[in-house]
Amino acid sequence: MKEGAVIGVFYEDDNGNLKSAGWAEFQDGTVQIAAMGDDSSSTETDGLTSNQEFIYRVWDTELCEEFSASITYSGGVETYTTNGITFISSITATETPSGPTEQELNLVKGWSIISTFMIPQDKDLGIILEPIIDKVIIAKDYAGAAYLPEYNFNGIGNVVVGQGYQIKTSEACDLTISGDYANPEQNPISCVQGWNMIGYLRTESAPCDMVLADMVDKVIIAKNSSGAAYLPEWSFNGIGHMKPGEGYQIKITDSGTLHYHSNDDAYRLSSLELTQNHTQHFPRVAPTDHNMTVIIEDEAWDIRPEIGSEIAAYDALGTIIGSAAYSRPLSVLSIWGDDATTSSKEGMNQKEIVSFKTWTSGKTTNFSVKHWKEGSETYQSNAINIATAIESHSELTNSATDDKSLVKIINLLGQEIKDPKDRFDGSVLFYLYDNGSVDKIVK
Repeated sequence: MKEGAVIGVFYEDDNGNLKSAGWAEFQDGTVQIAAMGDDSSSTETDGLTSNQEFIYRVWDTELCEEFSASITYSGGVETYTTNGITFISSITATETPSGPTEQELNLVKGWSIISTFMIPQDKDLGIILEPIIDKVIIAKDYAGAAYLPEYNFNGIGNVVVGQGYQIKTSEACDLTISGDYANPEQNPISCVQGWNMIGYLRTESAPCDMVLADMVDKVIIAKNSSGAAYLPEWSFNGIGHMKPGEGYQIKITDSGTLHYHSNDDAYRLSSLELTQNHTQHFPRVAPTDHNMTVIIEDEAWDIRPEIGSEIAAYDALGTIIGSAAYSRPLSVLSIWGDDATTSSKEGMNQKEIVSFKTWTSGKTTNFSVKHWKEGSETYQSNAINIATAIESHSELTNSATDDKSLVKIINLLGQEIKDPKDRFDGSVLFYLYDNGSVDKIVK
C-alpha cells in the first residue's frame, strides 16, 4: 500500500448502496480504524450489524481511483462485534467492480416511465422483462415503437443505455435487472430536437434543475410519469429530484447531449423550490401514456383563487381528466389522454374540448379560458397550452338540483352544438348544466 492511500470499512444501506463505517489514512506503523455499528434506535441501517462481514475499499490518492481490498487477518474477530478488535497483517488492492451489479425497479399498476443504470448481458427487452412478462401489457420507446408480449412482438429490440421506456403493467410488481453498471460520467445521452425519453444513470437522486443545468437553454419542458413538470422558462420545478429507476420525457429546442456527473461528484442544491401538487378535494387522475400540459399564469385569473384552492379539468362526458393544486405565481395542470389499450374512456381524445373548474373553501366554480397565449381548449397530446385570460362563471354546488340552467350542448368530440334539431338520428349529445350535472341524449 502507498503511503497516503485511504482504507475504509463499508456496509450496505437499505438500498444496497455501500456506505462508509470508518476509514483511516495508510502510513508507516500501525493504522487504526474505528468501524461504527448500526444505531438500533433508528429505523434505517446506518452502520455495521452484529456478525456482519467487513467490506474493505482502498482509495489511491495519486490515481484518484477506488479499489477493492484483499485482507489477511492475524488475530481477533473477522466479523463485526460490538467493542471487538480485529488485527490485519496485510492489505492488497484489487480491481473494484464499478458500481452496483443489479438494480430493482418498482413498477406501479398501470402506466409508468422506467429506466435502468444497468447494462444487461442480453439487452433484448423481451428477455429483460421475462420475470414479469405475465403482468406486462405494453412497453414503448420515445419514438412510439412498441413491445407487445401478448402478440410476441418486439418493435423496440434492445434497450439503449440512457433511454427511458413507457410501460403498462396489470399490477404493481418488482423487476430486478442484473449486469454491468453504466457509469453516468461515461455514458452521455444524445437528445434529438423535440421530444426525448431519457433515463437516469446515477445511483443517488439529484435536483432536476441541476441535472439539466448544462442544457437548460434548450429545455422547454421535462415531465415524469406522473405528469409533474419542470419548466425552466418560468423557474417552475414540479419534479423536484430525478431518481434512479425512473424515466423522464424532455422536449428541447435543438439537439444536445446530457452529461451526468459521476456518483462521486455531487450536484449543488436546487436553486428552485419544489412546487407541491397534492390535491385533497379533486381526485388524482391515473396516468396514461400521454398528456397535455396547461399553464395558468397568476395574472390570467379574473378572480384569483386562494392558496389551498384546486383546479380540475373534465372531458365531454364530465369525467375528471386532470387535477392540480393552485400555486403562485404559476399553476400547472396535466390533462391525461385516453388509454388506447382499453375499451373504456379514461381520458381525452385528440381535439376533444376540455372544461375547467376550481374549488375553494368548499365552493366549486366553472371557468373558461378567454385567451390562450399558446394552444387552445382542445386536447392535443404533449401540447403545452398557456392561458393568459380566464373568465369565472356561476358558482356550483356539489349536488344536482331541479333548479338548473343549460350552459351548452356538446357532441362526443366536445364540440359545441348550437341547434340540436339539426343533428341526425343516432347522434349522442351531452347537455351541460350550471349545477355541474350532465344529461346524455341520444337523438
